[in-house]
Amino acid sequence: MSLAWRAGEPLAAGDHGARFAAWLQAASAGASTAAGQALASPAGNSAAPLFAAADGAAWRAARSVGADDGWDAATLARAAAGGCEVVVTGQQPGFLGGPLLTLHKVATAIALAEARTAAGRPAIAVFWCGDDDDDLVEALSPVGWDPASGVLVRADGRVAARAGSFERRMVGATPAARWCAPGAALLRRQASAPDAAPLAAALASLWEEALQDGWTWSRLNVAAVRRVFTGRALAVVRGDDPDLHAAAGPFYAGIGPRRERCRDLAHERGRLLAGPAGRAPVSDRSLDHHLFTVEAGRRRPLPLGAPLPGPSQLRPGVLLRSLVQDWLLRPVAVVAGPGECAYLEQLEPLYDALGVPRCPLVPRLFAWVLPPGLDAARLATLGRGATLTADAVEQLADGLAARNAAALQDVLERELGLPAERAASLADGRGRRWRRGAAALLRDENLRQWRQRLGEAPGCVFPDGLRQERRLALASAAATWGDDLATTIIDAAHDHLAGGAAGRWREYVVS
Repeated sequence: MSLAWRAGEPLAAGDHGARFAAWLQAASAGASTAAGQALASPAGNSAAPLFAAADGAAWRAARSVGADDGWDAATLARAAAGGCEVVVTGQQPGFLGGPLLTLHKVATAIALAEARTAAGRPAIAVFWCGDDDDDLVEALSPVGWDPASGVLVRADGRVAARAGSFERRMVGATPAARWCAPGAALLRRQASAPDAAPLAAALASLWEEALQDGWTWSRLNVAAVRRVFTGRALAVVRGDDPDLHAAAGPFYAGIGPRRERCRDLAHERGRLLAGPAGRAPVSDRSLDHHLFTVEAGRRRPLPLGAPLPGPSQLRPGVLLRSLVQDWLLRPVAVVAGPGECAYLEQLEPLYDALGVPRCPLVPRLFAWVLPPGLDAARLATLGRGATLTADAVEQLADGLAARNAAALQDVLERELGLPAERAASLADGRGRRWRRGAAALLRDENLRQWRQRLGEAPGCVFPDGLRQERRLALASAAATWGDDLATTIIDAAHDHLAGGAAGRWREYVVS
């Protein structure tokens, strides 16, 4: 299938959060400044600890005995000599390879690494597979799309996971045979279609092998990402790799006596970001659970005052994961989405406190992949969302409640002779209760009408009423659109970076 990309609507106009939009639009110290630095900063001349320090020897040795993660001897040698930089992005494993935004993240990292390499500063994209994550609900949320039937395909454990029926365990350690059968069946159907792309057969074969040979979710997800980006300079590290964390031994040793201080710094920063009535990007519970030990495929929170075990047994929570990553890899840039940008803003004080270099944070590509018959104009109409914004719903409910309360107060005074103060109090109380019901009705009808309009588009565009990249599964999309998908998305990512550095952040449309 031949695909092409084009720049679409301004990115800041999308539904990605007010703080993210402000970062995109900032005149200085914003996303455009970061993209410009990531593209043009001079090459470093020192090797990252993972590639050169003694603590990383076991990890490097494992790469030389057939680890299928893109780290060949030549790349490792260049990295050890400080002659190969890395651009990092990451995502946890998910059903059918995880959400499509994983592809957009990796494509952006590859495009940035290619741009630096072309400018004489050799770089490679590194995908951090967060296989030590244990959010099974999120892992099972992506859905496949069957083009022949137009039906969305879901993991068979999704409902039970949402009901809390499964004990939490690291997703990457889960056998691929668990919950992946519907995805394997979908890929078989896609591969057997008369006009199937060769990539569909390759991915179907990969899933069959994983089920038959007892692979884990981690191995399957890494293999899928590597296959989709075949021929590109892409390497992988795994968050649940004991050798990787052994390489971070000096970092963990240094943070041991400062854990409480790090938590407090992040808490204070979160309080400032949340404002009077808001919510911090990282919850207090996550700040407390910032280090884990590993036991039989499960993460166990390490109490704040407990001594640290050996680093190979440690896994960082959200408070420390990015710091461990940046300490180990010394990336020239990190590619991230809106959610990550929010929590990394909360963690900024920790970089100074722990002496970890802070590289530019670059927004990932935001792109839609359209099936035949749906044009960009129709997408733009649907993409604007419901008729009423959330603020408009609240304003309408306020106005209706105020008018009704005033009318009720008038009746209480004129017809029943109540004193004005009591009439106002009664009418105000009833008005507040009525307002909540009116606001709920407006929200529900607003959403129902929007979903009705979404039903006019194929299910792969707004699966479950969400943006495609957040819910549509990567492997399903790759099987549908073939090898041209990754190539086209990377080309769009090059334009995304160049335009963003010049202050022009856009959504992209691929069709």
